[in-house]
Amino acid sequence: MARLGKNGAAYKKNERAGWNSFAKRYTKVALPEFRPYGKRLVELATVRKGLWVLDVATGPGEPALTVARKVGRSGFVLGVDFSATMLGIARARAKRSGARNVQFRRMDAERLTLQDMTFDRVLSRFGLMLMPDAERALSEMYRVLVPGGIIAVAVWSSQQKVNTMGIVRKVLAKHDAFVPSADAPDFFRFGKAGALERALRGAGFRHVRSERMSVEWVFDGPEDFWTSMKQGPCMKRALAKISPTVRRAVQTDVIQAVTRFERRGKLRIPNEAILAVATRFSP
Repeated sequence: MARLGKNGAAYKKNERAGWNSFAKRYTKVALPEFRPYGKRLVELATVRKGLWVLDVATGPGEPALTVARKVGRSGFVLGVDFSATMLGIARARAKRSGARNVQFRRMDAERLTLQDMTFDRVLSRFGLMLMPDAERALSEMYRVLVPGGIIAVAVWSSQQKVNTMGIVRKVLAKHDAFVPSADAPDFFRFGKAGALERALRGAGFRHVRSERMSVEWVFDGPEDFWTSMKQGPCMKRALAKISPTVRRAVQTDVIQAVTRFERRGKLRIPNEAILAVATRFSP
């Protein structure tokens, strides 16, 4: 099991600050882009009325709010995240939607302050790969599931197949500008064949199955893509550490790299995710 090093707390603190600052734009831009993956994740989890569901790394409340509509008044949804700003947005969205069967709490996924065997389903969309001790987080998710309960997780595939982020990272590396912070996990480690499935089995889950899903993200053009990507937490940190000359070179190379995705007057960039579903052992 991976363990946090001496700088683990600093890594989490920096990540939290980054997601707090990115929360509003994430809600506006990323939620629509992530919606197809979330919809499929909810399908794989076979969410239905009356279930209790935990959404880990819920961000601004998704797929928690979608799930809340599925489980109905007789069900309950709890969304947890380590970003206070994200949770504030989630609560505001829940209030506007009139959802009364969902709550949001600030919590570290690696140390869930929840009772054992509480939830029928656990979902986590694009959160697991950001956790330094993902194995511990999966063990926590296993612990809070009832026997026979189902987990459904979405992570990014390999860097070569997650084109929006993969292209940016490749260009940053070319200019020696991609320097992950200490104890930062490998963002694409679950994109390796069988990695997510092995992690789920290692946490005790059974009947593990997975699928790959690619969704095109559409941008008005290369400049629009650059404007969007440079506002992400990782990109902002990288650009802040390099000179204006190198920043211009990075921008030029990124724009050049994405032109191959231009079709019908738009950029249409495919990003592949791995979605896995598994069951807590029921004796």
